[in-house]
Amino acid sequence: MARTKREAGGNSQQAVPAQFAMDKVLWAAWLYYEQRLKQDEVARQLNLSRASVFNLLQKARDEGVVTIAIDPARTARIKLALNLQQRAGIRACFVLPASGADSPVAEQIGHLAARVLAARLSDNDTIGVAWGRTVLNLSRMLLPTRLPGISVAQITGSALATFDFSPVMCTSNMAAKLSARAVNLHAPGVVSSPKVKDVLMAEPAIREHFKLLRQCSKLVFGVTQLVGPTLLTEAGFMSSGELQDYIDRGAVGFAAGYFYDRAGQIVRTEFDDRHITMAIEDLRQTPERICIGGGLKKVDAMLGMLRAGLANILVLDEETAQALLDRLEAG
Repeated sequence: MARTKREAGGNSQQAVPAQFAMDKVLWAAWLYYEQRLKQDEVARQLNLSRASVFNLLQKARDEGVVTIAIDPARTARIKLALNLQQRAGIRACFVLPASGADSPVAEQIGHLAARVLAARLSDNDTIGVAWGRTVLNLSRMLLPTRLPGISVAQITGSALATFDFSPVMCTSNMAAKLSARAVNLHAPGVVSSPKVKDVLMAEPAIREHFKLLRQCSKLVFGVTQLVGPTLLTEAGFMSSGELQDYIDRGAVGFAAGYFYDRAGQIVRTEFDDRHITMAIEDLRQTPERICIGGGLKKVDAMLGMLRAGLANILVLDEETAQALLDRLEAG
């Protein structure tokens, strides 16, 4: 290829190929953006300094030879998350993109939530954890790291384990992945009478556990709809009759140990007098309350949960986020 002498010295500079119409800016842009060469590779091919190539590429952007646009699908998802965050009055919202993946939504959300949690961890966090399948997925998908100053504590008593789920695993898995201290609540989630609950709550070990929960810097919990299959009955946490009592009183969801209606009012029955869980005033005072969940069947439950002020950070899928935003905008 023909070469010309540079005016400033003896180095030769390649002539611009004819197909680029003698436009050095277009040639540099083609090599960098279309041929995917690095700037130093472009500099060698044009026999220019790297600084000169940088200036050519900047000129290409300034003159409109090259236009850079963010993927509109991604910007739409960011806008959705920000709009939902503002409308719900929460600290942050993270939206899982619709991917068409074969894995269940709960697993995908758990994966995203694991990344969100990992990015927010501090060395001396106390993390309160409420059991649930999406929370269990999060605990499994955390990348191993070493944060021995963290404590991971169960905020509600345990229920019976199923073949694919155990409440204690949510806490112990998370602690193991973080090389942190696991603090499980050694009490059933529900006892036979209010008197038994009072006796248990007076035990020194139980009192110390709930004292620790008042020091939580973060909470992680899922959200459960009450209509259709639900872990509340499948895990033996409560009977179908006890659940129906809440539904008859207007409850639409369950999160972090509490039932609530569409308006966000906490719904109570005699069941609460036997339920061992973190006090709601302590829960609401926790600085970061991360709710993870999704699926259109949970929209009512998530809406009530937000109105109840249980969460201030939300991790959910795109379809549910849009449906939730539509409901909030409708009033």
